[in-house]
Amino acid sequence: MRELLLAANLRAQGFLATVSDVSARGLLKSVSSVAIFGGVAVGVFFLSRGTTEYLLEQARIGPFLYHRFLSMLLYVFFITVNVGNMIVCYATLYRSDEVRFLMALPLAHEKIFLLKFVDNFFYSSSTLTMLGMAWLFGYGSFYHMPWQFYLFTAGAVLIPFMLIAGLTAVTMLMVLIRIAVRIGVRWLLALVVAAYGVAVYAYFRFTNPVQMVQNVMQHYPNVNEYFGYLDAPFVRFLPNHWVSEYLYWSVLGDSVRAFPYLFMLLIALVTLVLLAWLMARRFYYDSWVSAADALAGRGERPPGRGARFLAFGGEPVLPGTVDVFVRRDIWMFLREPSQWLHLGMMIVLLAVFVVSVSSLELKTTQPLLQAVTFIVVFLFNGFLVASIALRFVFPAISLEGDAFWAVRSAPVSLTRLYWGKFLAAFGVVVLIAELLAFLSVGLIRENVALLTLSAVCSASVALALTSLNLGAGAAFAVYREKNPIRIASTQGASLTFLLSMIYLAFVVVVLVLPLYAYFERLLRGEHAPGTWILIPMAVILGGSLAVFALSTRIGLRAIQRDA
Repeated sequence: MRELLLAANLRAQGFLATVSDVSARGLLKSVSSVAIFGGVAVGVFFLSRGTTEYLLEQARIGPFLYHRFLSMLLYVFFITVNVGNMIVCYATLYRSDEVRFLMALPLAHEKIFLLKFVDNFFYSSSTLTMLGMAWLFGYGSFYHMPWQFYLFTAGAVLIPFMLIAGLTAVTMLMVLIRIAVRIGVRWLLALVVAAYGVAVYAYFRFTNPVQMVQNVMQHYPNVNEYFGYLDAPFVRFLPNHWVSEYLYWSVLGDSVRAFPYLFMLLIALVTLVLLAWLMARRFYYDSWVSAADALAGRGERPPGRGARFLAFGGEPVLPGTVDVFVRRDIWMFLREPSQWLHLGMMIVLLAVFVVSVSSLELKTTQPLLQAVTFIVVFLFNGFLVASIALRFVFPAISLEGDAFWAVRSAPVSLTRLYWGKFLAAFGVVVLIAELLAFLSVGLIRENVALLTLSAVCSASVALALTSLNLGAGAAFAVYREKNPIRIASTQGASLTFLLSMIYLAFVVVVLVLPLYAYFERLLRGEHAPGTWILIPMAVILGGSLAVFALSTRIGLRAIQRDA
């Protein structure tokens, strides 16, 4: 325990040294970080409060149905924390130089495991914790809950819920590393991606939110009753269900019925802590050695057709040195297993999302609900694009590493290097954004105007988010960090992600009124002029170009400064 406290103290001192930088640049970063984090937290608070008020007082869906929607949201939140911790823990528990150093010290392996897990958990989940707290305050303010509710729920419910997700990920990771030795990393990645995809699809398939809404609304106006018999049997064993049930009975003032769910949550946490500790004592060192042996023993393989196409001696596709930079970045991506795992998870989320929206229809009799449905789908598209840009575009400059001096001393332009990274990243991001736009909007309603609006706005979003992440990645570059997942979890990355959310909020504000007016005209049987989409498209494109120009200027100045 003494070693753990010493290491934690060193971590705390390093963090305080980072945030107490009194230079002009440091103060500017600190002030801007506080302003953006605080602004987003306030925005989430009002969004939570407004959504809760709308669903319960205007839509009148009742507290039971509201908390079932909340349970589904918590399930997605759980999967997000779980996947994030698994990827970050793999990078730091098995691939970092710090762990190699600690393994050479007279420290118990389980202590190293515990130290790195706690470090990684707060490293990768701090932004989500802040957003969760902001949502909790908005939710509780609607019910006029006392201050004790927020403190207790945050410490005894929200954080344990996230710890359960993280502990589940790290215990799974130790087992998966041992399995990878037998079946190979590629097969393991395929199995993990498939397993997460099946888990997400099966949950929504068997909980069937559409059927749940229909069953509850059959009892209208008596929707304030408890309809627990409609729940699928397996959800009673899931932590997200325990949290939603605890909140349901707590806001209704029935602490006796809320306590069993709190008890199950804490028992699950204690059980997982003990299980992770025991598995760390038994398997962590062996799995670490297995991962190191697998990494060292990959050796040279005969190049396949794709490898020959990407070979540096091949026929150039792009002009000049840009072709070399693009090929090099592709090889850097292909050689990092954690990137493959993360990309696989993203593909699963994209597939599940596209399948899910295929069951939606924009054929209700409420224009506002139609507009909100379209915007929610578009916003989720934007969120996925922002996540992809953060994970794969933001680290691009930092991955130049300590050897950046070699590029700087070569007879090449850093501006050309920057534009090469931007063009390669933008090509991939805009392709994904357009694919999502056509599939999601095309599945919920066949409408040329909506498809055109979605396609143009998606391209604008891709342009803004790619340039924002590349420029911010240059401004917050961490050249000594070799792992892209760790780079995408830094404070600068969190700040960039929040800026992306602010930009997406701007897009939503621009779209909501034109869409409402359009659906209202359709409902009245009036013909909507084709020019109605021009103004929102022009405003969003103008905003995206402004973000692109500012981000590019910041990125180019930062890369020249660091050189």
